Amino acid sequence: MSPGVLKGIGIGCFVLCAILLFVAWERYQDNASKVEAANKMLHSSPFGGMMQGMTGSPQLEPSTPAATKYAIIFAVLSGVGGVACFVIGAKKGPGTAPPGATPSA
Repeated sequence: MSPGVLKGIGIGCFVLCAILLFVAWERYQDNASKVEAANKMLHSSPFGGMMQGMTGSPQLEPSTPAATKYAIIFAVLSGVGGVACFVIGAKKGPGTAPPGATPSA
């Protein structure tokens, strides 16, 4: 592949990485807001004390959703792919001929 194509693929990988990081952040914030709403509902309910007795904790704590974990994993992989494309493209250089090509006179 030519360095220009590798650069394009690298940019695409970085765009994908940014989108995946946004998705991970949005999924985590959505989960945290739902946990906060559940905590408010439990404390306003007359049965709010039952939750503390069952869980041993006065409040629920947000955890990392599976979608966030997978988005972070794929964001890291696409970021590594983008770096690899840029490094390989830089090593080839703009004037490198493919192996087996005959030089023109």
